[in-house]
Amino acid sequence: MTHYPDLSRYSYDESDQEMLNVGWLAPEHDYRKGLVDERVVDALRALSVGYDYQMRGIHECEFCGTDRPVILGGPALDTEVWLGSAEIRVRGADGMFYAAPNLVIHYITEHRYCPPEEFCRAVARTVGIEPGEHLTLAE
Repeated sequence: MTHYPDLSRYSYDESDQEMLNVGWLAPEHDYRKGLVDERVVDALRALSVGYDYQMRGIHECEFCGTDRPVILGGPALDTEVWLGSAEIRVRGADGMFYAAPNLVIHYITEHRYCPPEEFCRAVARTVGIEPGEHLTLAE
């Protein structure tokens, strides 16, 4: 998978909507680590079930070599979802769109990746969660 810095302009595929990148990680690049509110993780799991923005090919985790991690996702968090071949896109309150590989869930839960606060707020907003003051705590 290609690395893009967080909040850089999205250019992975053609889209007529301006978006920002989140969670396009690679081992040779440092990333922000910390804690992410469990509500954000559950919201990402809920959003992952549709395999929206399916891409060609499958990407394994380059940090631990896990091939196609599987999570429980969907509204009831009871549907098997394979990670590594789709994106999750969300819209922030300011209208900005964010695009993340669905592997972002694995990166958060297994590698302590801490996405930008504005992305976490957009995720929460998308599923109807009223976020508190902070949804992330970076180290």
